[in-house]
Amino acid sequence: MRILKRLVLSLLPLLVLPVTTADAVVEWELAEDAVALGLTGVSPHVERTGTVDRLWYPAGLAGTGVADCSDAGTCATVPTTGRLGSDFTAVTLPNGTRRAYFVENAQGTPSKSVSSAACLTTACTAVGPSTVTNSELTVSQNVRAWGVPDAVVTPDGKVRLYVVESPVEGQCTEKLASYISTDGISFTKEAGWRLESGVSVDPEILRAKSGDWLMILADGPGCGDRVQKLYTSTSTDGLTWSTPQRVSGSGSDLRRLDPTGYEVSPNVFRIYYATAPAGVLGDVTYTIKRGIIRIKDTTKGGDVGITKTTTPSKSKTITCVKGKITKKVVGTTCPKGYKKK
Repeated sequence: MRILKRLVLSLLPLLVLPVTTADAVVEWELAEDAVALGLTGVSPHVERTGTVDRLWYPAGLAGTGVADCSDAGTCATVPTTGRLGSDFTAVTLPNGTRRAYFVENAQGTPSKSVSSAACLTTACTAVGPSTVTNSELTVSQNVRAWGVPDAVVTPDGKVRLYVVESPVEGQCTEKLASYISTDGISFTKEAGWRLESGVSVDPEILRAKSGDWLMILADGPGCGDRVQKLYTSTSTDGLTWSTPQRVSGSGSDLRRLDPTGYEVSPNVFRIYYATAPAGVLGDVTYTIKRGIIRIKDTTKGGDVGITKTTTPSKSKTITCVKGKITKKVVGTTCPKGYKKK
């Protein structure tokens, strides 16, 4: 992944690296880019490829399409071979091979499955024969489930698949489950739920490091005011997640859902997400938008925020604590209310 030099230079003041704990609350904010990508649909998946962002997204009757989008927001179609499943995502396995994960309808049957297939090219614009990831992940096409399954390679080299399930019918009943695999092909369901508060759909793992996981997700379409918003959650192991915190800037002007993204510098992430007019459910045209999320600067009155310095590359990093909240700060002084550890 290549760093966006111009973007990084403009965001150098972001210098606090939060330490994930069960009780830590770090506020994030969204700055929406003023670009028109010209892409519609839901469930995008993005990867940084060279100097462009490669997006997999719904392309109507043709299935999943692929486009390369420049930093300026101009997107060009990338040719694909064969049909790619819906809600597409892909990972690079520890052995260097690429594998895709998606939802597909079983031909000749009224069922759908979360399946996977080997990418036939490094660019993953074609896939081989598919395999159902787990027998529990085959259900009737009438069941509303599996909001954008997301696969991630864990720090110990396994593949974890996060899947939204609806164990009971009703509004705001979605729960987030996970499945684990040593080969990326056959998965075993992990006990319990990762999240079940209603804010548990459209998961995307933005960071998966040992002891430091970050997820962005949305609330269910039938939850709260029914205007879906973006949230973040943290974890130390990818299994137990903190209470999701709403991303400021993802308010009630639009429905925002199906986020995907990658880290461009410490705690700065470029994300893509689907949007629709607030208050409109059902058959609507979703527009894919782009933005940046980062830790919100609350130094002018809040006690969780960022510390600014003009010489980040040479500054000392210290650990500050306040009760059960722990965070690392670049500099020599802890924020108000914190003590140096």
